[in-house]
Amino acid sequence: MTADTPNHRVASHYTAHIKLALPVMFSQMGHLVVQMTDSIMLGHYDTTALAASSFGQSVFVVGLVFSIGFTLALTPLVGAARGANDIAAAARWLKNGAAINLAVGLLVTLLLLGAYPWLDHMGQTPQVTADAKPYYLLLVASLLPIVAFQIFRQFTEGLGNTRIAVAITGLEVLLNVGLNYALIFGNWGFPRLGIVGAGLATLAVRVAMPLAFALFFVKLSLFAPYRAALRQARWQMAAARQYLNLGVPLGGQFVLEVGAFAAGALMMGWLGEAAQAAHQIAIGIASFTFMGASGIAAATTIRVSHYLGAGEQRVMRAAGFAGAHVVLAYMGMTAVIILALRNRLPAIYTQDSAVISLSAKLLTFAAAFQVVDGLQVVMLAALRALTDAIVPTLLACVAYLLVTIPVSYGLAFHLGWREAGIWMGYVIGLALAAGMFFVRFHLLSRVPGQPPA
Repeated sequence: MTADTPNHRVASHYTAHIKLALPVMFSQMGHLVVQMTDSIMLGHYDTTALAASSFGQSVFVVGLVFSIGFTLALTPLVGAARGANDIAAAARWLKNGAAINLAVGLLVTLLLLGAYPWLDHMGQTPQVTADAKPYYLLLVASLLPIVAFQIFRQFTEGLGNTRIAVAITGLEVLLNVGLNYALIFGNWGFPRLGIVGAGLATLAVRVAMPLAFALFFVKLSLFAPYRAALRQARWQMAAARQYLNLGVPLGGQFVLEVGAFAAGALMMGWLGEAAQAAHQIAIGIASFTFMGASGIAAATTIRVSHYLGAGEQRVMRAAGFAGAHVVLAYMGMTAVIILALRNRLPAIYTQDSAVISLSAKLLTFAAAFQVVDGLQVVMLAALRALTDAIVPTLLACVAYLLVTIPVSYGLAFHLGWREAGIWMGYVIGLALAAGMFFVRFHLLSRVPGQPPA
């Protein structure tokens, strides 16, 4: 029996799951390498620039993750069509999903521009705010290109292809490093622009990515049947409503989690530039390992949605729990690595001894939440494949809005734990989310009379 043969035994899915997840893991990590490159180069430029980039990203990220989460609805819908061998349905979802996503992306862009005047009233130091403003506007300008890239990406992943994004990510990393080197520090005859140079580099890279994916879509034979079917596909209001019913809660789930982390970043700014710079370093390292878990989660959505579309419920359940097992092993390993290297990794970003020491302290908490962070994102991905969105969003609201943020604030400012209190709130909120999402998938995927997998 091959790894791709339907089987309800969980262990039989490990190999196929890892093979599908690895390209997504590399792609997701590549996106984080771009952000880490910005942070590393700005950290060596000066600490204020690093703190300003952290502030600008912490505001922009709310709109970014909603938009990305909204695009993720395309994968299970296309995946179910792919599982049923319905090319016409997959093409309809591409056309309808693209129109809806671009419209929502434009709306979010306008909302982010509306938030610009409020940057002066978020408790940051005057210099951090002044440096963050032009950087923030460049990030906002990059949102629609990101949405365009995500449309191509989520459609392709719904078809079960996770390799194309890797090629584009390689282009992204190389282009970003070169542009940052030129524009931040004024090399190769370019002006020395500092944080504005980092923003310009980010914008240029994010414009190049959807253009590269569009070229793949036009040229590759993989997409030929869908290009043909796309000519016959029509806008359907019923499809738009179905997409919105799934996409809005998915975007909300991402906003709730990332919003909790963004709130922590703002709280760090209240504790000073060193605290905010240390937070940016620690969250960058934790986010890098999380991107591996995100790749495993994407593979979980793809495989669960394919088996759901094919009507193989017992196999679908096994594929979901296989994703949980794989991510627990992966994140357990990363927890050990972060803990062992917590005093050395921050030195990659900065030579400021105070920032390095505080970053090492925060990385201890990052190591503590690795496993539960990985489990919650994979179980949420499995629920997404089932097009279960409303209840998981409510559960995310409890975990992140009602628990993480109040606990972080209370521990940091009422009990005096400062930076450690903010990160302890992350640990507690992520653990609660992981437990609730796991139970939800277990209940929804059960087959009456099914023996243990």
